[in-house]
Parts: sequence; structure tokens; C-alpha cells
Amino acid sequence: MTPELQKAYRESAIPFIDGAIGVDETKMHSWRYFLEVNSACNLACPTCTKGNMDETEGLKYEHQNGIMDDDLMQKCIDKIALENPKAIVFLYGNSEPFLHPRLAHCIRSVKARGLNCQLSTNLNLLRNLDEFVAAKPDFVIISLSGFTQDVYVRGHAGGNIEKVKHNMAVLGDALYKAGNPFPVSVCYHVYDYNHHEIALMEDYAKRANIGFFSTKARAISMENSIQYCRSKDPEATPFEVQKNSPDWNHLLPPVSQTYLETMNHVHIPPDKAREMYADIPPSEVCPVGAGSLFTFIRHDGKIQLCACTADRRITLGNYLDATPEFWMEKRVGHAICKQCIKYRLNLYYMINNRPAWDA
Repeated sequence: MTPELQKAYRESAIPFIDGAIGVDETKMHSWRYFLEVNSACNLACPTCTKGNMDETEGLKYEHQNGIMDDDLMQKCIDKIALENPKAIVFLYGNSEPFLHPRLAHCIRSVKARGLNCQLSTNLNLLRNLDEFVAAKPDFVIISLSGFTQDVYVRGHAGGNIEKVKHNMAVLGDALYKAGNPFPVSVCYHVYDYNHHEIALMEDYAKRANIGFFSTKARAISMENSIQYCRSKDPEATPFEVQKNSPDWNHLLPPVSQTYLETMNHVHIPPDKAREMYADIPPSEVCPVGAGSLFTFIRHDGKIQLCACTADRRITLGNYLDATPEFWMEKRVGHAICKQCIKYRLNLYYMINNRPAWDA
């Protein structure tokens, strides 16, 4: 990269130095890698593209379910370890890790390189438990949004909270018997309709030997968020049509009614980001995407533009083929990035200005 572009990336990272992310993390290439060992999910959450896959106006998001080839996975992990031996490797990418038939093997492969291995699960499925516990991932998050089925299913469509609670109890017991070799914690997504069940789930988790924290629910798919912001903006501009690139104006679907209704129940919908971060000077580059803070490696070995995108067409190339700096250069000026930066969604996804989020 040119010295000018390096400087631009350094300066663009300054607003992200807040809480969990420090100066050291912004210098890592990357700080967190999402290694999509399995791309399928058993739920269809409305904040995710997987909950908005139905064809709308002749358009739909492009997706492909699959398991990462083991040889490819090993090569990807080797490259991650070379790029950043202090990286955190997340074994999922808007998908359910326990759908992988050899999840413990994937965990062991990451740990064998001395890397930090974490994952997030909806825990509607729990299998090969003894092997999983013995593999000792560094941290496991259980994503949920309620204590009773009627409340839970609104945020985690297609799930069964009674299965989740049963699996929590089984997992917590296995951890206790093994001497609690790694932490597991519930992440409770808070909507305006589920506050009254927070204490119930926190108490249940504690009794099940599972940790607990809560976070304000928000949009988690960039494509939906951009389309949502554009639909709310009377001065919205089209995606720039760039040479040798898809015309996103004719590929990305509009937001679904389910998505629109869900955004009515989050603490801060994505269209509020511009106002929220108006005091932060805009940047032409973004430190969140591939090569910098977050790198999302798909099950087929290709690399997403950033970890917040899910559509299979929003790719930069094969992860094994290039350096982090190459991906950072390639992202500059991308049509998707321009819309994201315009609406300050990169700041939104990183929950900058925590006091506003916690209010």
C-alpha cells in the first residue's frame, strides 16, 4: 500500500478505539477472522440475510450451503497464523457451527496453531458434546432473545427455546464435570418487547452453570441495512456502477416487511447512524473489512468484502491468493463500501458511542 493509503487506514481506525478495541487491535491484519467452516444455519433470524432470503420483486440474496473442505481449512488456518499469531478465529459466519459434523476437529485445528478459537451458536442443536468440550474452544456465545417461546421466536425465527434451555443445562453440566475448561455465556439480544424476560434467562443461565450478558439488538446484515437506509432517505443515491463489477442496483432486493417490522423494535435502527455519528469525520476507507479488523473467509475459500456482508456475490477473491494489504487496497472505493460509509454503518456495526447504545 502507498504511505498515503496506510495513513488513511490508520486515521479511519481512530473512532473504533473504544472499549474492547484498542490501538494494538487496529494494527492487526486481521484482529478477528471469521472462518466459515459451515455456511448453513438452522434458523432464519429477521435481522440476518438468512431471514430475508425469500424472493422480493424478482430479487433475492445469493447464498450457498456447504462445509469447508478440510485441506482448504488447514491451509487457511496456516495462513491466518502467519498473518497474525494473536488473531481470534471465529468458527462461523452468520451460520450455525454445530451443523458441522466435525466441529471439534475444526476447533483442535485452530488451537493447534496457538490461535484463539471462539464461536457463537443458537444452541438449538448440540451434538458430539464430550468431544466438543475436550477440544476446549476459548469462548462460546449462546445467542438468544427470550425465555418463553412466543418471545424468543420473534428474534430467533425457526428456533425452539425449550431445546435451547435443555441444551444449556446439558452443556453446563458437562462443563462442570470437566472442571469448567472454557467459558460459555448467553448473549441476550434486547428488543423493546423482551426486557421482562431478561432476569428469567439470567437466573436460568446461572443455575445451568452458564454465563450471561445482554446487548441491544441491532441490524446485522449490511445489505439489508443499506437498503433500509436508502428506503428511508429521500435523497438516496443509486449504487455506483463500476467497471468489471456487478450492478448492485439490479441485484440486491429491497428490505422485506419482516425486516421493516423488526427494525421498529430495536433500540437504534440503522438509519439513525448518520445522526448518531455526525461529529465523526467521514473517511474514504474503512478499517472493518477484509484485511484489516475483520476478515470473513467463506466455506469455499473466497473472502467477503467485509464480515458484515453475506451475499455470495460480494466477494474479493480467494483468501489464499493474496495478502491482507491487497484486500485492503481492493476494497477502496467499492460501491457497497461507499453506501455503507455514507450511512455510517461501519460505526453502527461496531457499536461506537456506547453510552448511546446503553441508554
